[in-house]
Amino acid sequence: MSVTEAQRFILFFIIVSNLKHIDRTGWVRYGITDVESVADHMYRIAVMAMVAGDTLLDVGKCVQLAIIYDLAESIVGDITLHDNMSVVDKHNLE
Repeated sequence: MSVTEAQRFILFFIIVSNLKHIDRTGWVRYGITDVESVADHMYRIAVMAMVAGDTLLDVGKCVQLAIIYDLAESIVGDITLHDNMSVVDKHNLE
């Protein structure tokens, strides 16, 4: 692995670590004080996908999807329907 590749990996992991510090917007909006972070949410969903296995679904892929689904939020934040952003704009940001 070249230095440039290593630097990209490190930068990626630094950006992803932001998820630990981004509160779930819906929780904040409703005044909940002990809110979960986006990282907390991703982990919980991944565990739920793992234990709620189904013979018709690829559990490994479900866990992978749960882990990567909200990665863009490490850059754009937790955007909800209440943010009055069009689906197209949200998609473009993510």
